[in-house]
This record gives sequence, structure tokens and C-alpha cells, in this order.
Amino acid sequence: RSTLFPYTTLFRSTNRAPFSFDFWIVGEDIVRGIEGALHVLARVREGRFASEALRDSGSAMAPGDLSLAASLVYIVLRREEMWRHIVGGFLRSGDSRSRGGGGRSPGRPAAGGRLPPQIADCLLVGAAGLLELRHFAGGVLVNGLLEHLKNEGQGRFVSLVNAVLHAVGERGSERVEALRRSATLEDRALWAGVPVWSLPAWTKSWKRSELNELFDLMRIPSASSLRVSPGRADALKDLLREGGLEPEPSDIPGALRLQGTVLPTSLPGYERGWCTVQTEGSLLVASLAERFWREGPILDMCSGRGVKTGQILQSLPGARMECWELSRGRHLSAAREMRRLGVEARAELRCGNALELEPREAPTLVLLDAPCSGSGTWSRKPESKWQLSWSRFDRLVSVQKDLLARALDLCAPNGIIIYVTCSLLRQENENVVAEVLSGRADGVEVPSPWGASGPFRRGRPWGAYIWPASPWLDGFYC
Repeated sequence: RSTLFPYTTLFRSTNRAPFSFDFWIVGEDIVRGIEGALHVLARVREGRFASEALRDSGSAMAPGDLSLAASLVYIVLRREEMWRHIVGGFLRSGDSRSRGGGGRSPGRPAAGGRLPPQIADCLLVGAAGLLELRHFAGGVLVNGLLEHLKNEGQGRFVSLVNAVLHAVGERGSERVEALRRSATLEDRALWAGVPVWSLPAWTKSWKRSELNELFDLMRIPSASSLRVSPGRADALKDLLREGGLEPEPSDIPGALRLQGTVLPTSLPGYERGWCTVQTEGSLLVASLAERFWREGPILDMCSGRGVKTGQILQSLPGARMECWELSRGRHLSAAREMRRLGVEARAELRCGNALELEPREAPTLVLLDAPCSGSGTWSRKPESKWQLSWSRFDRLVSVQKDLLARALDLCAPNGIIIYVTCSLLRQENENVVAEVLSGRADGVEVPSPWGASGPFRRGRPWGAYIWPASPWLDGFYC
């Protein structure tokens, strides 16, 4: 322990308790990974997606530093409310005083009773890392955080952070296990990483047994699946293996599975347009366009970054699409995506409000991938759930109703509208469809082509759900 260990050695250590942090000497590479994680968390607090912030930081970090930073960021964000609960418990109870608090009660860490955001994030990273990383030496992590605080001129908080994280290391696992075993839904939500404020919406959507199953599934780490461009399967597999990745076949034709998550731009063949990182739930949803389209223009009302758009155009060589997107940034990303895939000639991308734009022609098929809570993707995009509130949720539901009514107004007679959310909450799904259709005589539900087996669940009574039953599947409603 008196040496600067390489990552391969650090990640083999499983000595988790008791903790003797004073014996660890921390190398600059570890500190850089920790600093990277804290930097990304700060960007997330500003409203950025963690994946985007990591991608922006990646060019300035070595692969090992980036790997450590990404691991720390995502284990914090997946169960941030639980980490706050555990750390807050030690701060309030004063359990850490025996380790030395620099004369200040941990229950009153600063004037006004609130820790500075940077110190709070250090505690969250430390707690999550100690209790979640199974093959990383806890002492290295804690000393790295303390070193970072000293480098940032926050030395007055070193004793407090050290004391709290000692308490977390010694007794935090017991508190996590108590939440897991608890019979109360609130504790189970904390353990699963489900925002407690959202529990009323969940209990109105699913039975208790279904919720327990869902909360267990939300603890499964996500993995990447790839959509393979037509004619590129064999060449892509060879490229992936040369790059150290071992792709596995998917249950969905034209898709591959990876064992972990990847940054799209790091994938062999990505820049050539040979593959696209896309969840299997998203693949299934977009495949409905191929199933129902006959001829005529397709309208993608909320095209986002163009992932589903690209899939539809690749699977339907004779189709033309008009794509609307409100966000300028996502609109530009979609344009890059169409060029990367070589389908830009058949996609007209327009930046604007889908409630105001007029299509060039009445579409015979409308894909409405409506903005939503994203509750089916919280495992993959955990930062989004902590940015929600009841007021924002209610605004989303109102927008969903307006967009679906607008789709009915725009669609050509006998055309098809595919209403999609990546949410598992009825308020955004069956309730929206029921309310919109109840006031109109010009729309009827087309029976879902999906049954009630495998990853599929029937809506009550409208539509169908994709259950997040594997690391490659996110939850969707259609």
C-alpha cells in the first residue's frame, strides 16, 4: 500500500472493512477520475445530460480516468435520493463525530445548515463509491476525495467528509439493506432509485406486485444495444471484435448486444454509418412504422436527435419523412445523424413547434414520440428523474394531449398515428389516449401487434407496454 498502484490492481481489491484510510497513497490518475466525476455532476446540476458532459470531458481525460469518472457519476445518479438519505442520516445523527469533526457538529455542517454543493457532491460520490463499487479500494476513493478538497482550497471540510465517509463505510451497508428489506413503498423506492415524489403516479399505474417487480428491474445496470445498418452485419462484427468488443445476437433482427455501455463515437464503424447505439425498446417502437406504413409521406412530430428517424428511413428505402423538432440542438444533431447514415435526401428536417408547424403534405403515417417523464428510461438516463417535479409532470401531460389531438388533425384519412412515450405511468399513456379519443369521432384504436407475453404488457385498456425486462430494454408505451 505504499506504492502507486495501476488500475488493474486497484480494481481487484475487495477489502472493504474495516477501513484504514491513512495508509493509502493516492496517485494523480485517481484524483483526475474523481475530479472528472465531480465536474460532470456539476454540469448535470445545470441541466446537462451526464452522457453529454462525459463526452465533452472525454477528450481531456485518459481512458482510465474517464472510466472511473463515468462509473462514479452513474452510481451516484441512479440512486441519488438514497445516497442523500444515508449521508444525511449520518450528518444529522452525529454518528461521525467519533472520527473527528474539526470541532463542528456534522449535523450543523455550515452556516445556515446546508453544505456547499461541491462538498455535498463529494459526500455523494464517496458514499456511492464505498457502497456500490465492488472491486475498487474504498480507502483510495476517500483519500482521493480528500486530496481533491485540499487542492480546491476546501481544507476546512476535510475532517467532516473523512468522518462521514468512515461512518458510511462502517454502517452504510446495513442501512441500504434495511431499505431493501423494508415493507414500505417509500423505502423500496429509495432503494430502487425511484423519486419518492412520484410514488402516487406509480401506485395509480400498477399493482403492488408489479411495482415490486419494476423496482427490482430498475436496479439492473443498463447495457448498449446496436442497430446494424443494412448489409453491414458481418463487417461490423469483425470491426467490433478487433476493437476488443464481443457482440452478441439480439432477440430483434438487425440488432446486436454489448455487455456494457459505450460512447457511440468510440464504436468502430460508427462514423462510417455502420451502426447506431439504440435501445431494443426504441427499436421495437420504430419498427411499427415499417409494419403499418403503406405509402405516402411520414411525419415525425418530435424527432429528437433522429435515432428512430434513421431507423425508419433505413428500413423503408421508398419512404420520405418530414421531421419536426423544437430544440435547435437536437435538430442539428438529427441533421448530422441523417448525413452519417446517408439518408439526408429523404428527410426534411424542420426546427419549430409541432403545435404550430404545417406539414408539406398530409401524412399517411405520424410518429408522435411525445415528450414525457422518461420513467421507462430512468435506469439509462438517471439524471432526468431528479429534474422532475409534480408541476413539470402535469405540464408534460397537458402537452401530450395537445400533441395527440394535433396529430389527429394532421393525419390523412385512413392514416396511422403511432403515439409513443418512454414512460411507464398511465397518466402519460392510457389516460392521454382515452381523454383525446373520447372527444373525437374521427379516430379509433388499431389493435396492438404485440401480445401479452415476453417483454410486452397490455395497456388498460389502450395500447401496449414494453417492460424493461433486460439490460438492453427500456420501458416504452405505444
